[in-house]
Amino acid sequence: MLVVLIPYVLGIVLADSYVVPLWLSLAVLIVTVLTAAITLQRRVSLGYIALALLMFGYVVAELRAPTTTVPYDTTTEMVVDVEGIPSDRGDYRRVDGRIVEWRDGAVWHEADSRVVLWLRSDSVGSGDRVTLAGELISDISRYDDYNRLMHRRGFVGGVGVGDYNILDITHSEPTDMQSRAVAKLDMFATDTASHATVVAMVAGARHAMPAELRDSYSETGLSHLMAVSGLHLGIVLMVVGFMLRPLRLVHRGHRLAALLSIVAIWLYAIMCGASPSVIRAAIMLTVLQLSHISSARYSSLNALMATVFVMLVYRPNYLFDVSFQLSVAAVIGIVVWAVPLMRLSRGWHWVWSGLYSLVMVGVVATLWTLPIVSYTFDSMPIVGVVVTPCVLIFAYIIVVCGVLVLALPASVAMPFAAAAEWAAGVQNSVVGWAAELPFASIEYTMSGWEVTTIYIIFTIITAIIWSINRKKVVSLYRYDFDG
Repeated sequence: MLVVLIPYVLGIVLADSYVVPLWLSLAVLIVTVLTAAITLQRRVSLGYIALALLMFGYVVAELRAPTTTVPYDTTTEMVVDVEGIPSDRGDYRRVDGRIVEWRDGAVWHEADSRVVLWLRSDSVGSGDRVTLAGELISDISRYDDYNRLMHRRGFVGGVGVGDYNILDITHSEPTDMQSRAVAKLDMFATDTASHATVVAMVAGARHAMPAELRDSYSETGLSHLMAVSGLHLGIVLMVVGFMLRPLRLVHRGHRLAALLSIVAIWLYAIMCGASPSVIRAAIMLTVLQLSHISSARYSSLNALMATVFVMLVYRPNYLFDVSFQLSVAAVIGIVVWAVPLMRLSRGWHWVWSGLYSLVMVGVVATLWTLPIVSYTFDSMPIVGVVVTPCVLIFAYIIVVCGVLVLALPASVAMPFAAAAEWAAGVQNSVVGWAAELPFASIEYTMSGWEVTTIYIIFTIITAIIWSINRKKVVSLYRYDFDG
């Protein structure tokens, strides 16, 4: 899958840099596919297949680019749905939205345009449908990099919503799974900051996070804990697997348990907002469960490459999404470095083996994401390498207890909610202490060439390690055969 992915990704990059008429790129794609099919020489045919994959990436990127029929910078009547939970930004609230209709004179046109809504009215909430007279603004932020990032995430612009331009509001109780999960977690809220951390890590809703707390997690490089990803879905899979353990005593019960685990994984992914990192983790874990059902061999790295390919076919702009980049880089590092290092703890006591595994996962994931963080956020959070293993212990407690709060009746969920908030309080204290250290982060911006060079070095180190391990396996096999 890596061989398939590389030319496809190059096609997406070319589409982001160069504009070619769509009819021409489609023609080149068809010609290369036909040429590859009729070419007899294998090497030549493979070259045409690589070119076809490159053109396929270019065409998909062009076709999937976010567009809108709503005019920009023009006062227009529009109908907007409020999606998600608004987050407080001081003198206004920010939330995702979607333009579903807009008016051109006397004619209403249907639309499906994702936008950022700046709410300056307390009467607008999650799940509402608002009819207003406003302008679609192309720039979501004053920073060009952030505008490009949001455009690549599928947003076409921003719309201001206030009492001055609202024509009509249809209020409705939010029925999405995320809002219901947040509402249940809110039933047990005690401490504001701790509860906000629990909601962010369990339900993927960061609307209640105080600004100072967000800054502390950002300065220490631990913001990934607030974004639901493979770590969180892995914990959910562990909890669900424990709850479904009795099924394994039934004939073929392991298959039913695996199917139910897949359902639970995707329900949780949808509940958390289905971000790129969540979708990536959900697909990989689904492939893992299907391999258990079919007894097929599971290759983590190949499954990751296949997952990335599928996601980039669905939305090519994921390639430029920093959360997607960080998620993929962390998983690659864990698979190629952390997992082999974790095998060294075989035979240890489970406590020491677990702690060692946490350290390896934390250190490797931080190292593999550090170049992207430096390139994107202009700093290198060095303290995260040291703090991550410690914080991961409390992250496990928060997510496990939070998932149990969502799964259990409210009458018996109180102890787990209290445990989750306690762990979140300790975690916030550790992160706050680490952020105040003088060496918490180094302000340095890596160039694109520096980032590329570092990952090339990582790849060379990985190839050398794999080569050594392969020689050891071959030598051991020969010894056993000769014996």
